[in-house]
Amino acid sequence: MVLEGIHLSYREVSVLNGVDLELRPGITALLGVNGAGKTTLMNIAAGSLRPDRGLAAVVGQAVYRSRSRRRALRHVAMMPQGSSFPGNLTAHETVRYIAWMRGMPPHVTAGAATDALDRVGLAAESSRKIRRMSGGMRRRVALAQAIVSSPSLLLLDEPSTGLDPEQRHGMVALVRQLGGTVLLSSHVMEDVRDLADRVLVLHRGSIRFDGTVAELERYGSDGNNRATEEGFLAVINDGPR
Repeated sequence: MVLEGIHLSYREVSVLNGVDLELRPGITALLGVNGAGKTTLMNIAAGSLRPDRGLAAVVGQAVYRSRSRRRALRHVAMMPQGSSFPGNLTAHETVRYIAWMRGMPPHVTAGAATDALDRVGLAAESSRKIRRMSGGMRRRVALAQAIVSSPSLLLLDEPSTGLDPEQRHGMVALVRQLGGTVLLSSHVMEDVRDLADRVLVLHRGSIRFDGTVAELERYGSDGNNRATEEGFLAVINDGPR
C-alpha cells in the first residue's frame, strides 16, 4: 500500500499532516500515544475514512476513486480495535457473511470461514452465538474475519486486547505465519518486539520514526526489557538522535 500526502482534520483540529508511507511485505508496527491518529490512519488505509486530501492505493488501485474502489478493497481487511457483530449470529455465520461481503464466491465462503476459525483456535466454538462468547473469543472472531479472504494488506488495530497470555501467544504465532503485508497498531511493546520487522512512530500528525525494533531501542536504554518503550518515548519527546 502507498499513502501519499494524507491530511485529515476533525473540526479544524489537524490529526494527520501530509503522511507519506509505503507499506511493504512483512509486519510493520505503528506506535503512537492515545490520540496520535493511529486508528484514523488505519481506517483511511482500510477504506472506511476518506482523507481531506491525499492518495491511498493498494496493488495499484486507488481506494477512494470510484472506478477502482471496489477492486482496491478486495485486497484489504481490518481487525478493528472494537468489533461489534450481530449477537444472534454464530461465529461461523459471522465470518462466512463477511467473506461473502468481501467478494469471495458463495460456494467457497463456508470452507474459508471454517478454516479461519480453526486458525484462531475457535473450531470447537464455531456454532456458538456471538452473544454467548467471552470478550477474548469475540476478539478472535474479529481476527478470523480479517484473515478469511487472505488479503494482500491486513490491518490489525490492537489485536491482543482482551486476550489472555495463551491466546496472545497463539495470535502472535498466527500473524507470523500469514505472509503478505501487515500493519499492526499496538500499545503492547511485547507484540512489537515479537512481531515487527519495521516500526513506525506517529506523533503530532506525522511519521517521526521509521526503522527496525533494534534501531528504535538505540534511543532507549541498552540491555533492559523496557528498551523498546524507552526508545519510543525518546522519539516522541526529543525526536530521533
